[in-house]
Amino acid sequence: MVTTRFANLLIDTADKLAEARDADAAWEAISAVATRLRAKSVNAGVFLTGTGSIAWMRSTMNPAWLEEYAGDALHEVDPLLKASMAGEPPRLYDVEFQQRLGPPGSRYRQLHGSMMGYGYRYMITHSWTQGTENKCLVLGCEDDPTHLFGPGTDRAFSAVAAMLSCRMEPPGAGTPDGRAFGTSWQLLDPREAEILSRLAQGMTEDDIAERVGLSEADVLRVIASASGKMRAGSRDETLALAVLRGLLTL
Repeated sequence: MVTTRFANLLIDTADKLAEARDADAAWEAISAVATRLRAKSVNAGVFLTGTGSIAWMRSTMNPAWLEEYAGDALHEVDPLLKASMAGEPPRLYDVEFQQRLGPPGSRYRQLHGSMMGYGYRYMITHSWTQGTENKCLVLGCEDDPTHLFGPGTDRAFSAVAAMLSCRMEPPGAGTPDGRAFGTSWQLLDPREAEILSRLAQGMTEDDIAERVGLSEADVLRVIASASGKMRAGSRDETLALAVLRGLLTL
């Protein structure tokens, strides 16, 4: 049975998301809905299937915690991140329980202990695969989220998370929180973005060289430079990552 509170939440969520006209507004709407769900943070990420490469991530977690996470390379021991990259995160992640599993003094203990210190006691996830992408939305909560809506809590979170995930969009070139921890990338310069955009439109390297007034060897060098900035292993992966990060004009 759908409670009035649950129904109002769904209606308000749909209204907020519908009002968002661009990626930044959509992210603000997602964050506002997460706050209404009593979540302390919302994290979103897209990963390439097969390679597990991080296309992009965004987070509203405490900046001090994110700095610690990046500075101490805690992504290397983060089981929730690894599961999300594989498209198989648990629906509910109990941080305190996980903290007890690590040996004293380990980075695993540090990761989970620090998360609890910032109030991230539970993480609830929604994930799905779309083509070559694994997508994941994670809400961080201080209180047990399984009791917020009574017996219908799990359904409420699943429904709202699914609605929020529909408005997950890449942060684009100018968004500082678009960096993926441990796999930061450099922005493309205008020439690199232009050539990758033409590749994505189906042009060959020879066609591009003629169009932009470069030699084919120069075009190949520009693509190689862009691949290095994307930390990609192939031209196809370079294109996929650049498109998913919102760095190209198509």
